[in-house]
Parts: sequence; C-alpha cells; structure tokens
Amino acid sequence: MSYADLEVDADLKVDALERYPEIDFEALGIKPSEPTEAKPGSEEKVCTLAARYAAGLPLWHNGDCVDHGPETAEED
Repeated sequence: MSYADLEVDADLKVDALERYPEIDFEALGIKPSEPTEAKPGSEEKVCTLAARYAAGLPLWHNGDCVDHGPETAEED
C-alpha cells in the first residue's frame, strides 16, 4: 500500500489548515535558503527546517551547525 492509496477525509484537511495557519518565516527572521547556526533539535532549527520544507528546498544545508554540545563551554 502506498500513500496514494490512503483515503483522506476532506474535513480533516480543512480542520488542519484552520488550526495551523501559514507561518510568516521571514517575519521570524528565518531565511530558508541560508545556513543556520541553530543547534540540532532547537526550536530555531525546527522552524528553519519547516521553512525549507514550505519553500520546497532541501532540509539540510552544508553550512548548518552540527554541534550537539551545550551552548556555552564548561570551564574546569
């Protein structure tokens, strides 16, 4: 079975659009075509991925931050 074989209730589609209106990513300062310094898993990174998806761009950019460590370095 493929996704094309699944029946989707039209009311469900309308309800989802009402609950989740289109987000203005530019107003949030998110530029989907540019790399992001946001750490993986952060709210900013998730918003960037959503903006890229909405723009039809690849989700990952070679210049994106890949550091999973804490935001500040711990001093010994």
